[in-house]
Amino acid sequence: MRKMVWLLCVLVCGVAQAGVVIPVEMKSGGWEFVARAQAPDYTGPDCFNPAWKPLVKPAGPALIQWHAPLAHARHGRPISVRVLLGEDNGWYAAAASSRLWLSGKGEGQRAFQAVCAPDVTQMLDENSESYGLWLAVEYQDGTRLPFYGAAFPTLATAADGKVAAADWCMRVPAGYDLAAAQSRAGNQPQSLGQGQTRVVTQGRVTGFMGRVWTWEKWIGVEKASGPALISWPRAQADAENGKVVKYIVYFGSTDALPFNGDAARLKQWLELKGEGQWGWCLECAPDVTQILDTNTEGACRLWLAVEFESGKRVGYQGSQCPKVVPFTESMRNLVDKSAAKMPQGYKPESDKMDIRGRLGAYLKVGRQWTLRITSKVVNAGENVSLVRTEILSVSDEEVEYRYTELDAAGQPIAGVEPQSLKLQLLVPRPRDPKPEPAATEETITVQAGTFDCLRTVVEGMGAKTITWMSKRFPGLIVKQVVTGETTEQVQELVEFKE
Repeated sequence: MRKMVWLLCVLVCGVAQAGVVIPVEMKSGGWEFVARAQAPDYTGPDCFNPAWKPLVKPAGPALIQWHAPLAHARHGRPISVRVLLGEDNGWYAAAASSRLWLSGKGEGQRAFQAVCAPDVTQMLDENSESYGLWLAVEYQDGTRLPFYGAAFPTLATAADGKVAAADWCMRVPAGYDLAAAQSRAGNQPQSLGQGQTRVVTQGRVTGFMGRVWTWEKWIGVEKASGPALISWPRAQADAENGKVVKYIVYFGSTDALPFNGDAARLKQWLELKGEGQWGWCLECAPDVTQILDTNTEGACRLWLAVEFESGKRVGYQGSQCPKVVPFTESMRNLVDKSAAKMPQGYKPESDKMDIRGRLGAYLKVGRQWTLRITSKVVNAGENVSLVRTEILSVSDEEVEYRYTELDAAGQPIAGVEPQSLKLQLLVPRPRDPKPEPAATEETITVQAGTFDCLRTVVEGMGAKTITWMSKRFPGLIVKQVVTGETTEQVQELVEFKE
């Protein structure tokens, strides 16, 4: 019904010609101005129609608006809208002149095109000049077609020179000076692998650059205190927006004020800055449709959203979607292996992991040590060198140290300069952490002295590695032996200055 009301007239006239087409999708909320010199030639099928008349912008500020395009039966979903500006010399009635205009190089055309995501449906021009305006849609296969209808595009003007526009609206630069032109990247969707979930905290969220879609029915559902199983049906691919790339679940207090009808407040929630909102959300891959909450206390309200490959993010709610039921251990067989797990105490782990406990040897300025490295290859002799490490500075986040390579006699190597390196103490937490190798305590004596160590053995990739790590100075290798089929490398501590 909505399609009929809009009376979209998206036509292709003339003979289709084969060509090389490299379509580039503009993601939700994104737009840019492309100068004539940077615009690639349009090589898709002919696109012209004598009925493709322009909208004439009068002198003075104006807000031009249109409908979002729909998917095409042959050409797929829309990936961008192109706004062509210039004089009405009838170019749209012929194939050759239309191709030049669609390439940004037409006679009488402005020296740029405006290109935007299919869900960007406004352009604000506060300049005083008058011109003709045409819209074209680019589809997945690279085809560009005229885009107009019985009631669009339209324009709005204001006697005081001020017109209201959405935050995602395209804005024509003052004086049509492209050097001062703005652009908007749009929402670039980040997909998750099969079965993956992740907690996203406020510190990892950047400003939401997609179009914000309000929806009166996106009111969320309440989860009572106690364990619960949260589930929802899989969302289907959308004709205009493509496949589902992930679900996002937002959480807040049970008395959080409604935000679904106000674009500004909804945007705050998408950025984890909403009033009454928790400072983190859960992201789930398209095949993950459950969350298991085993917390024994804590009530909340949750809102489920879905994000498509176009970058569109919108509320996902309906009958039993999402569904929240109290959980007991007798229901364990109903829980999918890929179900997301709610953080205990509703306190997600930090995105960063502090590893200073493993690097105690590096945490004192002025400390230095030297390792002798002996490398042997069967039937090729051996090579001996030394490396010296000296700690230069220590902060809360990193260590700076000097790394010096020396010859077998402990002298500098000609042409090899010492390097100043940095060691991060806060590193990204691994998604799939591997267990630490089993360690046994052992005291060994090397040239630098006698040390109490933790001995580990690791085998893999065709080699066996035995490491003796200092117990008192974590991160300090006292000795290490790496043995391969035809090689052996031995590292041994020859000097240690605390």
